[in-house]
This record gives sequence, structure tokens and C-alpha cells, in this order.
Amino acid sequence: MNTSEKRYYYRQEFFQKSNQVGINKEDRWALWEEHYNFAAIPPGEEGRKLAKSLFEKAWDTYQKHLEYIQKWKPNHTELESRLEEVKALLGCGSSLDFVGTFDNNPFVAPFDQDRIALCLPIESGSSEILLVHELTHIVHAKTASLTSHWQRTIALTILEEGLATRVSKFLVPGEADERYIEHKENWLTSCIGKKEEIFKGILPYLEDDSSETVYKFTIGKGATNHEREAYYAGWEMVDTLLKQGVSFNDLARIKEKDIPILFKNLLIS
Repeated sequence: MNTSEKRYYYRQEFFQKSNQVGINKEDRWALWEEHYNFAAIPPGEEGRKLAKSLFEKAWDTYQKHLEYIQKWKPNHTELESRLEEVKALLGCGSSLDFVGTFDNNPFVAPFDQDRIALCLPIESGSSEILLVHELTHIVHAKTASLTSHWQRTIALTILEEGLATRVSKFLVPGEADERYIEHKENWLTSCIGKKEEIFKGILPYLEDDSSETVYKFTIGKGATNHEREAYYAGWEMVDTLLKQGVSFNDLARIKEKDIPILFKNLLIS
């Protein structure tokens, strides 16, 4: 049984056992940890708390969407077409078998020693913007020889998310800016109003790769009480670099060790 088949088997086993009459939420959570244990969460205790919260909020919703989830099949033609577009733009397989927590949070994750899996929240429908965004992460990781681990410098996080959001805007044009980056209504407008404070707050952390700092500027409240401040910083700073004449191809090849100084110079200029 290969890795993909094992994951499918464990997901099926988890759902069957968790859906039995008489199973309470704590038993169900224990079954999730034993048989599933896969989510877009940071490592450590805070990550486990977040995973549990997402799981508990989503559980009842799955019953309403179960038939759609079970019948869903990936559109390989669209996937391959979009992948080729991203590869061409950045100058250079994916797994599309993931059910998330109805929070529209796609992500990429290690699949095995040599490959990265593309994980899309199929239960809420598909999106070309999200597909291109996550494919960009995969191609970027290959072109710049990046790791796919949660623990990474804030500067790398800024570049990864800035590149992905701007590539998705370039390849799927015509939508409002919010569609390419916003995770909840009015978030982008609020960030724009605090742009200078966000930049000032994130500057001292560019070389920091601690889990606590990554959490702070992605899922946490950042320096100005905004979630995902690293995403906003990337959206703005990658746009600035593109306007200065730096190409997508060039951005995708910046080595990890050179990213902090690049953004430091950009922020203090």
C-alpha cells in the first residue's frame, strides 16, 4: 500500500469509527489523532488546540456535504494546465485528495521524501485562484530548493505568500484584490490602513524562524492585532519588487539565505 492509499484508508477508518452512535466529542477527537492527524496547523500545543477547534466546528457540517465529498474527482486537465502556466511564469505531481475543515484553507505539505502534496478544501468547492496559489508554492519550492516545513524565517514566509498571491492575480486576472489574498471580509482594507505599522512591526523578525514567531505573523495577531500580517507584507512587498522590474522568474530563484536582507533593504529604503 503506497502513502496515498494508506492516507485514504486511515481517513475512511476514522470516519467510520467516529460516526458511530454513542461516540462523544472527546472520543471522536482521540480517533482523529489516531487515524487522521493531518491538518494545516503549526507544530506544538497551540497547533493541537487549533486543530481540535477546527475539527469540532466542522464535524456536523460534514454530514451535509458527505455525498459531494465522496463523489468528488480532481479535474486533471485544469490542474495540469494551471501547473504548466505557473512553471512557465516562474521558469521551471501533486496530490488532490484532501478534505479540510470548511475554512477555505488550502495548503501544501510534505508527501514523501521527494514530493510535496497539494491539499485543497474540496468540501467547499474549487477555486482557480486557490489552485494557482498553491501550485505556485510547489513550483517555487522546486526552483529555489526550499523546504516545505512549518518552521522557516518570516522573510521566507513573506516571499512565499507574496509570490503566490501575485502569481494568482497575474494568471487569474480580473478579480478584486480581496479575492487573491483575503481570508475574511474587510481584512485587506484594515491592513492597508495599518501598512506602516505592520512593516515596522515585522522588520525585526525577518530572520526569526521560531515556531512562535511564524505563528504570530501567520495565524496569530502579529504586531498590530491583524492575523496573517506576513501575507499582507508579502502582497505589498512582492508588488513593489515587480514594479521595480524584478520578474516572477527572478523572485522564484532567490535563495533562502538572501531573502531577509532583500526585504530589510526594501523596508528601510
